[in-house]
Amino acid sequence: MPYNMKYILIDDDPIINLVHKKVIKKSDLEAEVTDFISGKKALDYLKNSNDTEKNIILLDINMPEMNGFEFLDALLKHKGINCDQFNIFILTSSLNNKDKEQATQYPILKGYLEKPLDISNLQKMIA
Repeated sequence: MPYNMKYILIDDDPIINLVHKKVIKKSDLEAEVTDFISGKKALDYLKNSNDTEKNIILLDINMPEMNGFEFLDALLKHKGINCDQFNIFILTSSLNNKDKEQATQYPILKGYLEKPLDISNLQKMIA
């Protein structure tokens, strides 16, 4: 890999973010992991970031304030954010078929994964 993989975790549960960060670091010690417990805070970060390298975003659906789909809508509407620099995956505990169906409406999504993240799912994302 020419550069360290960069991950952005967006989940309202800080414990889940910690667990997923550990899984990522176990798979790739050099990975950069930034986590947010709010979709709005993550969006603010992305608006102000001048990072041009690919980032993998792991996005929960069910969050207060701004859910995962609202985050995607806001991300796609923002003119200053280049969505091509992200590989976005839904990472959720939701088994709701409506959520899976709604996710298919976003061509920007690269996949829909169930929590918890494990190393085999992580390797599939990177491949």
